[in-house]
Amino acid sequence: MNFHTHKKTHVLLTLAVIFSLYFFAGCKQSEEKRITICTANREFAPYIEFFNETHSQKAILVYRENPAASIASKTDKQNADIIIGSWLKNERTKKYFYPMNFIFRKNILSSSIFYPIFLKNGELSKQQYLLPVSFNLPVIIFSSENSELVPDNYTISFDQIKSAGTTFNKKNKNGAYTRMGFALQSSNDFLYLATKTMGADFAETKSGDFTWNKDFLAETIDYLKEWISSSNGSVQTEGDFVYKYLSESDDKRVLSGRTLFAYTTSDRLFQIPKNQLEKIDYRWIQMDGSIPVEDSMIMMGIPRTSKNKAGAVEFISWFFDDETQQALLAHTDSMHLNVTNFGIANGFSSVKEVNDYILPRQYTKLLSNIPQAGQFIIFERKPVHWDEIKQAAIIPYIKDAIKAEDNGRKILTLEERYKEWKKQLILQ
Repeated sequence: MNFHTHKKTHVLLTLAVIFSLYFFAGCKQSEEKRITICTANREFAPYIEFFNETHSQKAILVYRENPAASIASKTDKQNADIIIGSWLKNERTKKYFYPMNFIFRKNILSSSIFYPIFLKNGELSKQQYLLPVSFNLPVIIFSSENSELVPDNYTISFDQIKSAGTTFNKKNKNGAYTRMGFALQSSNDFLYLATKTMGADFAETKSGDFTWNKDFLAETIDYLKEWISSSNGSVQTEGDFVYKYLSESDDKRVLSGRTLFAYTTSDRLFQIPKNQLEKIDYRWIQMDGSIPVEDSMIMMGIPRTSKNKAGAVEFISWFFDDETQQALLAHTDSMHLNVTNFGIANGFSSVKEVNDYILPRQYTKLLSNIPQAGQFIIFERKPVHWDEIKQAAIIPYIKDAIKAEDNGRKILTLEERYKEWKKQLILQ
C-alpha cells in the first residue's frame, strides 16, 4: 500500500468514526433540541463537528444517498432542519422547502456575498427557496511541457481542443497511432458535456420526467463522430487506442506524453497528488464564452417540516461567513481530508470572496487561473434521479450512437433506455 492510498484509508476511517459519533449522539440525546442536517455530502461531517465545538446548540448529521428524493419519500422520516445536496431544485421544491427571503431581509446574510447566477438558481417565483453551497467546473488538463500548444491562457473551446489535439497526433511507420491529442471516447463525461452544451437541452418536465431537443442531440452526435473520424482515424481506431494506452489516471495520461489532453472536473483536478499537479496545466472548458457549471452543484434549503428553523438559520449564517469557510478549510487540512475533498463541500464555494482570496492560498495552482464571476452558465434543472438517468440511459445512448454507423447495428433509442430505467426504479 503506497503512502497516498494509506492516507485515503485513514481519511475514510476518520469519516466513519465521525459518522458513528453523530449517529449515537442522535440516539442518546434525541430529547434535546438539535439541528438535524440531512445530506449525502460526507464533507459536512467535519464541518458539523467544528460547529459543535463553538456553539451551545448542537447539530447532527443524517446521511441520505439522495436527499432530493428523500424529502419527497412517504416512508423516509428524516425530520431534517436543513437539507443539502444536488438536484434540490425541481418541480417539487416549492412544496417541500421553506422560502428564505427573510435571511436577506433581516440582514442575517447579505445576498451580495454570492455569485448572482447561483443565487438566482435557488429562486422560484421570486422567492429564495435554496441557497447555493458549492459547484464544480469542467476542465482540460495537459502537461506543463506542452503549454505552448494551447492558444489561450484561461479557457479552451471544443474547436481548440480538436485543433491542438489533431496537431499532436503521431503514427508509427505502420500507420498506427502512438500518441493521440485527445481521444473523445476516453471520457464518458466529456461526451455528455458536449451534448449538454451544444443544445440537447436535457431538462425536467412538470411530471418529474425529462425532455430533450432531439434535433440538437442528433447534430451533436454527428459533430462528435466527425471529430473522431477527421482527427483520430475512426471510432474503432480511437477506441483501440483508448483500450491499449489510456487505462491510467488522467494525470498520468498527459504526463506520459501518450496524449495531449485529458478531461476532468475541478474537484478531481485538485485531488491529484501535489507532486503530480505541479507538472500539470489546465484550462476551463468554455462554450461561446461561458463556462458550463457541472449539473451536480450543491444547494441548501430548510424543509417546511423543520422543527428547529431558528437552529437551521444559526447554522446557515455561520456556514456562509467567509471567515468560517476559511477556518473550515484549515480544519479539513489539519485532518488530512483534503486528500479526498476539494475546497468547500468538494467544490468551489458559492461565496465569491472565498474563491478569489482564500482558496488560492491552499490550492496555489488557482493563482494563475481563478474562474471569474460572469463566466458561468447553468443549464436547465434536472429530475431528482438525474445522475442515475445519465449513467443508465444518456451516456450509454451517446456511446452507442457514435459507434452505430461503424458497425451498422441498430441501437436502443434514448426513449427506450429511459423507459427501461424507470421500470427498474419502480422495482427497487
